[in-house]
Amino acid sequence: MNYPDLQNLSPELKEILAGKREANVYKMLMHSPNMAPGFTALADAAMWSKTWPATWRELAIIRVGRLYNSPYEVHQHEQIGRLMGLNDAQLAACAVGADQSSLSEDEKTILRLTDALVERHTLNSGERAEGLKILDANGFADFVMTVGFYQLVSNFLNVFEVEIEPHDLFPKPDGRKTQGASA
Repeated sequence: MNYPDLQNLSPELKEILAGKREANVYKMLMHSPNMAPGFTALADAAMWSKTWPATWRELAIIRVGRLYNSPYEVHQHEQIGRLMGLNDAQLAACAVGADQSSLSEDEKTILRLTDALVERHTLNSGERAEGLKILDANGFADFVMTVGFYQLVSNFLNVFEVEIEPHDLFPKPDGRKTQGASA
């Protein structure tokens, strides 16, 4: 599907798009002008939550992207994960069936609980207890909602076949730009 005509957007939508590095996901989102403001508000709430570690958030989001076979999601959040301090081994551990020896026990728990949410759409009492052992109730709620939100995002990206930008949107931790990857 083609991107909408971005010149004909309302001022509010143009402002949203400008604030999102004009990422292709947000360009495609402009096909739904009534949902775009709420979507971006929820995306910002998930991304800026201080209730759980940003590295755990990125591991969970990348795992959702891997489970949904969403190259755009994985690509963008691997970049963000690096900015948050994740290394290549930790990022690779998000692949289904990958070696997770580079992850801490808590990070492995985040991936295991993400798997359960995606596969079963719930957690059993033991899994909830595991989550509440490493996160307080607020962080745990943010974790569950973040996993759910990125399932929606991955569905959107896959259905609309959103393309990875020809250049990375985020600089490497050392400040250099990285080359864009292809899908």
